[in-house]
Amino acid sequence: MEFLCLFRILHRIVSIYELLRPILFSVPPEWAHQLTLNALRWYGYLPGKRNTDSSTIEVGGLYVTNRVGLAAGFDKDGVAIRGLSKFNFGFLELGAVTPRGQAGNSRPRVFRLKKEFALINRLGFNNQGIDALTRKIVKEKPLVNIPLGINIGKNFDTPLEQAIDDYEYCFVRANSLVDFVTVNISSPNTPGLRELQGMQHVQNLLARLVRLRDSLTENQEKRTLLLVKISPDLAEQELESLCGVIRSEGIDGIVATNTTTSRPSKDSEQHQGGLSGRPLYPLALNCVRQARSFLGERFLIIGCGGIWDVASAKKMREAGADLLQLYTGLVYHGPRCLREISQVV
Repeated sequence: MEFLCLFRILHRIVSIYELLRPILFSVPPEWAHQLTLNALRWYGYLPGKRNTDSSTIEVGGLYVTNRVGLAAGFDKDGVAIRGLSKFNFGFLELGAVTPRGQAGNSRPRVFRLKKEFALINRLGFNNQGIDALTRKIVKEKPLVNIPLGINIGKNFDTPLEQAIDDYEYCFVRANSLVDFVTVNISSPNTPGLRELQGMQHVQNLLARLVRLRDSLTENQEKRTLLLVKISPDLAEQELESLCGVIRSEGIDGIVATNTTTSRPSKDSEQHQGGLSGRPLYPLALNCVRQARSFLGERFLIIGCGGIWDVASAKKMREAGADLLQLYTGLVYHGPRCLREISQVV
């Protein structure tokens, strides 16, 4: 009876979103996003538990009820963990967060490309900091029964040569609280960050994080998965080299991909930042396909970028993605997008 009531509530929310979308799209994107997060936060306090389906599957070390998760960036600070967990997500990735809270870039910094079902953001890792997020996770995790992950980055004013210190700081605080940590070295909105994907930095960065993870694992029951989020703008040779380091250093998986700096149309050329949504999809799909060939069959790949319906989700799976993540598809298509995809992939 409780599950039936929850199902009816979720069905209403799907319908309500479709009615409210024109209103949300009439205000600036960042305002609309904050309104949505606040609504989800309050939804988390409503009576009724998430479907406690025990029929999980093991995928790359994660035990999920389905293969579709929430991408990083949607809930950076863990505002709506409980509310989001009531939807049919197989897992949630929070963040990106940095050691110290920071305001990010100046506004406006999020732009809609409605005709292309796309977004451009130049947020710049705006967040309250890793410690604020972990306090929320400690409070909310007992009420959540799906895997949680944290996406970590460096503060904007940390020199590249000291970036490893920021990643280690974040990892230590996240390690015992979550199922996976994603190392974000591919955001285009923090100056110089993507240089960390180059051979000059990436091998030392990943080797130190793996050693740190393994040393911490000795004192805890579970082993936290280490993932790397990569750019869709890497040339094939660059991607092959990066995948080689990722595999050789003992990283558990990748998230492919982050947003792109490429611009598919004149409309998208007027704004700086990372592009997500449907125009990103071909790049992300190709990146997943190439990464699978470089990493081999038994390596966790999470496909992320422009997935918006069942057909695009199936193609991403066929390209080699073990799990999928949604963000911009949710903005344009709402909870129905998640519900339909999670039932078939």
